Amino acid sequence: MRKFLYGLYGALTVGLTACTDPLVVDNSNNPDRGRVFSNAADLEQLISNTYARTHAATIGGGTVLTGGINDALQPQLLVMGMENVSTLANFAMGPRGAIPRNPITNAPGSQGNLGNYRDWVVGHSAARMAALGIARLQALTLGSPARDARARAFARFSQGVALGNLALAYDSASILTENDNPEADAGVIVPLSGYRQVMGAALAYLDSAIAIASGPSPAGPSGDWFPLPSAWVNGNALTAGATGTFVQLARSYKARFRAGMARTPAERADITAGGIVDWSKVIADAAAGIQSDFAITMDRTIGWDIAWVAQHYATGSANWHQASQFFLGMADTSGGYDSWLAMAPLLRSPFTVVTPDRRFPQGTTRPPQNAVTVPGTFAATPYFRNRPAAADVPGDPLGISQYDFFRSRAFRAADRVGPYPVMTMMEIKLLQAEGYLRSNPPQIVLADSLIDISRVGKGQMKPLKGVITDTLMPVPGMDAAYVAGSRSCVPRVPDAASPGRPYTKTKCGNLWDALKWEYRLETAYTGYGMWFFAARGWGDLPIGTATDWPVPNPEMAARSEPFYGTGGTGGRDAAGPGNYGLFLGGVYGW
Repeated sequence: MRKFLYGLYGALTVGLTACTDPLVVDNSNNPDRGRVFSNAADLEQLISNTYARTHAATIGGGTVLTGGINDALQPQLLVMGMENVSTLANFAMGPRGAIPRNPITNAPGSQGNLGNYRDWVVGHSAARMAALGIARLQALTLGSPARDARARAFARFSQGVALGNLALAYDSASILTENDNPEADAGVIVPLSGYRQVMGAALAYLDSAIAIASGPSPAGPSGDWFPLPSAWVNGNALTAGATGTFVQLARSYKARFRAGMARTPAERADITAGGIVDWSKVIADAAAGIQSDFAITMDRTIGWDIAWVAQHYATGSANWHQASQFFLGMADTSGGYDSWLAMAPLLRSPFTVVTPDRRFPQGTTRPPQNAVTVPGTFAATPYFRNRPAAADVPGDPLGISQYDFFRSRAFRAADRVGPYPVMTMMEIKLLQAEGYLRSNPPQIVLADSLIDISRVGKGQMKPLKGVITDTLMPVPGMDAAYVAGSRSCVPRVPDAASPGRPYTKTKCGNLWDALKWEYRLETAYTGYGMWFFAARGWGDLPIGTATDWPVPNPEMAARSEPFYGTGGTGGRDAAGPGNYGLFLGGVYGW
């Protein structure tokens, strides 16, 4: 740990030092931090880079100083959550997406070890940078109380986001604080804490950032307070105040983290019902959260990137992506999804999804859908294209489809330069809606209204509000009047009560299914592990899927701790039988 978690940070700061004697070579793994940060400009630069480092630890796929890379958890999260389908061995996508699910082990030489370690290292280094910045602010001023407070708020924000993401992904992590004397003793080994404790620290740091930014402006020139310099969160001059955009973003992260930390449906239940999520707080944070998509202006030449998009549109034998037939099939109203489910698993083949949902290309057969112009932006519909048949590739019959996610195509064509949403407004609105459904009693009308924002506004489907009055009613179809069980409803979900064999026919989904449908479509390929972290708490992962990652093996070796694994049928931290028949004897094994 001392070499990677702390030494990595030294690599970031050593460039700020200089040797006057050419025969004297500094140890870059243990630089003189006191000398490096002996002036305000260096300290503020360090703090201003903390969120960029946090972003790089997740979907950025790189670092502040290096270009984007994909050997990380995000490609694994995409296939494990069935957000993406690829059988390539690259970055452990094929092994992680295989059914039955394989365990994830931290033994040396095991599959995906480099990617498993990368998010750990970069995420912890981001948290350490923030803690170091906080520690130095105790002894060094940036020039005014306002400037110091702004830097402290931003460091706490980055510290909270970094630890929150680590708590989402790993079963445990380290909580380094300014009280651990990080500046004087870079070799200190901080104990591991379980993900719930790490998440508690993350939320507390975000609360600290919110409290500072919500308060009155301290003394100092007006330019020393908010808005933040736009380079700190590239393209975003975030504002202060209880309703300012900085606080909105911090509270949105709190809503995401509270809901997403749950590993099982029992944990995702409300805290009053035995779960670990306080949904009343999720509702409050989400209601005060972002009011539009939060997009960062990406420019990989200065360290802001979405690395996955570099390979997203590769075709042929190098195909990295296609959208999940199993989940996208829920949009189908033609009966094609029923026929597909009724086939023996190994005989299934991709079919054309015919749907009233305008986030899909319209048409009843593949040729007219191929002819639909898909703008390839996050502001437009459709979200998916039906690709040319010549670009199809074989793979697991449960996953492969005719469809590609296409909203990031224009961003890719611009060489990954431009705004990219890393958190959508609908993600936060739908977490608020989920909180309403988990209330006692469920607040149906409030949930309906939030779900309808995208269901009606983007999908152009019949609203739920005024129709759905409980969580069990089937969603309305596109008929002139509401007809219970109408075939034109979306989503249609595999039916456990199908005649003959379970899950071989479909039925209209209920309010919960509609919520999850909107969440999947509106968050696809935006934030970190969007489908995976939600699905494990909903119980929608295939049986045996690891619900988190073990502490990486270099860390375990440095601590002289034994190696272990997560996931695999019957293993530690493994998903139980998945909803919608995602288990042996259900949709993928007869």
